[in-house]
Amino acid sequence: MRSFRALTAAVLVLSVLLCLFAGCGDDKNPTPVPEGYSYESGDRTTDPVSVTEPSVPVPANEPFTVDASWQQNFFAEYLYYNKELGNDTVRIREIKTDSAFEAKYPANGSFFYYVEDGGDLISYTGVPDEDAYTRAVMEGKSADDISSTFMKLSAVDASLPSLSNVLYMENETVAGRTCKKYIQRAYQDGAVTATVYIWIDAEFGFAAKCESYDKNDALDTSWELVLFETGSVTASRFDVDPDDYDFTEA
Repeated sequence: MRSFRALTAAVLVLSVLLCLFAGCGDDKNPTPVPEGYSYESGDRTTDPVSVTEPSVPVPANEPFTVDASWQQNFFAEYLYYNKELGNDTVRIREIKTDSAFEAKYPANGSFFYYVEDGGDLISYTGVPDEDAYTRAVMEGKSADDISSTFMKLSAVDASLPSLSNVLYMENETVAGRTCKKYIQRAYQDGAVTATVYIWIDAEFGFAAKCESYDKNDALDTSWELVLFETGSVTASRFDVDPDDYDFTEA
């Protein structure tokens, strides 16, 4: 069984991205222009959330199914916290259609925008605080190849409820959607070393909300979906218009 660190590993890419967006670092060493947004042209899944099993098994119940069809067309806005990045909770917005994708950090307007052009994928990156805007061509790629941060962050294996250290608690609503809430704990020598509360979307089986606590019951990381749409998202939802910027070729 993987250790509890498998959960936090799922958010490392996002942590780096948010550091770039928020301008982490000091004034003498400004944050560089981000080179890309969690782009992968292969497997879209991440390691399932899993932790070391306790000595006393907990009954498994309330299974769910995973349906990734929402990833083809969605609008998602969510809050993210990581204590390693400071005390601020940040807001991120992602939009995906069949031919384009946008990720934006509303607090300062930084963005990544991908759009298909013939047989290629054109990427646009903007960091207003740095007055830095770049354009690059990804030959032979399409919007279908994009695996966004939220796609990976929210990925959960359907076997989660069968783990002996997982317990279904109740149904709750997240972003207006019915979710199954579970608790999962990691143990060492009979003592709790970490606790996760995770809310699984009842329709699609992704993690709409998660809270991870250390052995002292202090919050390590969390995310929570605040807005979500799928199936009817159109290009009109995109905020970024490349014609509004002067991009430098990457």
